[in-house]
Amino acid sequence: MSFCLIILAGGNSHRFKSNIAKPYQKIAGKSLVEININKACQFKQIKKIILVYNKKDTKRVKSLGLKNVKLILGGKNRQESTYKALKYLINTTNISKVLIHDAARPCLDVRDLKELFVKGNSSTTGLSLGYPLTNALKKVNSGLQVTDNIKRENLYMSFTPQIFNFSKLFLAYTDIIKKEQSVDDEIEAMTKSGHKVKLMRSSPRNIKLTYQGDLEVIKSLMKKI
Repeated sequence: MSFCLIILAGGNSHRFKSNIAKPYQKIAGKSLVEININKACQFKQIKKIILVYNKKDTKRVKSLGLKNVKLILGGKNRQESTYKALKYLINTTNISKVLIHDAARPCLDVRDLKELFVKGNSSTTGLSLGYPLTNALKKVNSGLQVTDNIKRENLYMSFTPQIFNFSKLFLAYTDIIKKEQSVDDEIEAMTKSGHKVKLMRSSPRNIKLTYQGDLEVIKSLMKKI
């Protein structure tokens, strides 16, 4: 079965607060984009790689000199960026499933990706990496005062990559774009269309670079992967 990997790097990195966007931060001399692409290239199942980028990062993308990677200019939000990549794939043959991955997650364990391929082959809708929520969960107000205590039973953090049936994801996003709806990720897009998506428990190390403080944690984790 042939897969296409879509790497999302079209965000504005507002919370990271740096002149260099998150996907182009470097660890051991390699940008997060390059780290993720290098991992993907270990898998022959991935027949095509698409990088969705932000217009303001055009020079940085071009400077990477990426080979065999299709560059697509992203939209104003995640759903538009993903949809643009999916529309490009409409005329591509032999792609039955797509992997969606955040460029800001360089700590993906290749063993998790290998298992995701195995289990994702039999999924008719979608499958995502994830991990049970282990910390106490609090809701706070604008002053960071706790306003509610949320039970963490049956709560999971969802990670990427997330693997989906290409046709079903495309139709789900087509409907969302048409209705001008907003979704946090592809799982929400699929569930809004009535599809059931499962989570696969994976390594908790697959964290996302969001704030400046995350960078040192990720560098430490990368040394152990």
